[in-house]
Amino acid sequence: MIWEACRKSGALLALSTLLMSGSALAGGFYIQEQSAAGVGRAQAGNVVAADDASTIYFNPAGLTELEGTQVTSGIDLIVPSVNLTDQGSIDHSLGASIANPSSGGFSRPGGGNGGNPGSASPIPDFYISSQIPDTPLTIGVGMSAPFGFASKYEQNSFARYDSIDSFIETIDIAPTIAWKVNDWLSLGVGLDEQYAYVKLRSALPNSLALGGPSIATDGRLTLSGHTWSTGFNAGILLKPTPDTKIGFSYRYGLTHNINGDLTISGLTGLLAAANTFTNGFAELNEPDIISAGLSQKVTPELTLLGEVDYYTWSNFAEINIQVKGPTGNLVTLERYRDTFSIALGGEYQLTPQLKIRGGLKYDQTPTVDVFRDTRVPDGNRYWVAGGLHYALTDNMGIDAGYAHLFVTDSTINVSRSFYGQAGIPAIVETSIIKAQSNVALDILTVGLTYKF
Repeated sequence: MIWEACRKSGALLALSTLLMSGSALAGGFYIQEQSAAGVGRAQAGNVVAADDASTIYFNPAGLTELEGTQVTSGIDLIVPSVNLTDQGSIDHSLGASIANPSSGGFSRPGGGNGGNPGSASPIPDFYISSQIPDTPLTIGVGMSAPFGFASKYEQNSFARYDSIDSFIETIDIAPTIAWKVNDWLSLGVGLDEQYAYVKLRSALPNSLALGGPSIATDGRLTLSGHTWSTGFNAGILLKPTPDTKIGFSYRYGLTHNINGDLTISGLTGLLAAANTFTNGFAELNEPDIISAGLSQKVTPELTLLGEVDYYTWSNFAEINIQVKGPTGNLVTLERYRDTFSIALGGEYQLTPQLKIRGGLKYDQTPTVDVFRDTRVPDGNRYWVAGGLHYALTDNMGIDAGYAHLFVTDSTINVSRSFYGQAGIPAIVETSIIKAQSNVALDILTVGLTYKF
């Protein structure tokens, strides 16, 4: 009975921790890079530019600015650099207390800093739009990956009880329609059919190992789950003068009901009874995104753009884990904060074929010091970007861009507990992960547009 309770509580508590981290990760790493042109101007004016079919994602009303049928496709390569420095992480366990009573049950987790967990991630996008002849309507469909993240720490990292591998992926399919009400007003709306997949892995400490948990006695937690959800987005485009465009858009924050499968393996000795397979459910909440932007043509060659975005990250106030079994729901606080970003950029038509771009952006992190973890070692971001558009023919053009993101250093100080619901206080394992993170990002992008 005792070890059956231990097995169940270990599985349920692990499921709670992993689903919490996955939800936070998807929310904290919104992928804004859905257009090669947008990256080149640091996302400034995406909501008003309407220079290709990627406006389907940023402001569906912008479709009315596109003639005939157009196809836009691109790929963004996001290259993160992440470094964690141990700031005194520590474990508390029965095994450490037995081996060395004077330690008070405390021991160091051992292991290195985990290496660079970031991996180069290609993010594709595809959009197609078409005017409906003899009507004020334009239709389109887009495919994008608006939320996602991939990281892999070395398995002997000091922070392994918080995370080792993290993989979050979304695929969004968006049929869209726009209506040109008159020469100065356009409206648009799109449907979002979105698939989400989560796979997470971390180490599980063996609290009964003499001397405290170690790399040699660790078990493994692995979670995977997926779901489909439906949402919408809408936008307005105003043209008070031929040289001025004002845009507004709203993207509904989807709720994904994740069905997760959890495997616990590798524990030995008395805790081998905790090795198991179970399942549960949790909500993965994405933020609403509200955007406003301005585009002003200063001269026939020069256009200036600006944009402000607001994100309701406070949707992540808590994660409610619904577990199959007698223990009932498990609730974990997140405390994400609402944030904003602001971007300024410009475009200059250097020659009839060549347009150059540039921009700057400030983007707040939704993570806060008390709850920030190693899966999302995020900080405030400062963008510097540049790019170009080159017309290969009258119907075909190529876009390219590069952005470097400076990220402020952040602190991590989180506590993870295991086996707390087994009903045996002596075997409870607590791991306190303390770290300093240093993060930077590089983005390389290329896109192709063809007009039929």
